[in-house]
Amino acid sequence: MRYPVMRRWCILLSFAGLPNPAVAETLQERVALSLSGPDCSAQHPSIVAALTRIPGVARVDVQSVPEHALVDVQSGAIGPDELREAASRALTASRRCQIEIMKSCITADQLSAHP
Repeated sequence: MRYPVMRRWCILLSFAGLPNPAVAETLQERVALSLSGPDCSAQHPSIVAALTRIPGVARVDVQSVPEHALVDVQSGAIGPDELREAASRALTASRRCQIEIMKSCITADQLSAHP
């Protein structure tokens, strides 16, 4: 064999790429909520607190994309409408923050299998 070390690395990398059953069982979906209005940034702590209390919500990110909340949920655990409603209920006295579900490739429904 000309390159025994390289062959070992290739074998190791091929095994590292095999699907992990533990990961397959915890599939997540991302729901993007649009936060629009002058008071939304002040409402971030309330929105994050309300959403993270929901069973099935793994992570809420209001920092990565301006004027958005990115919510990672366990697949099938909760729908976008319920997330929007929970976030809206969390708004404090000021109602100058509108929360809407973003319809995009991030939140697109799963395609059904074609025969």
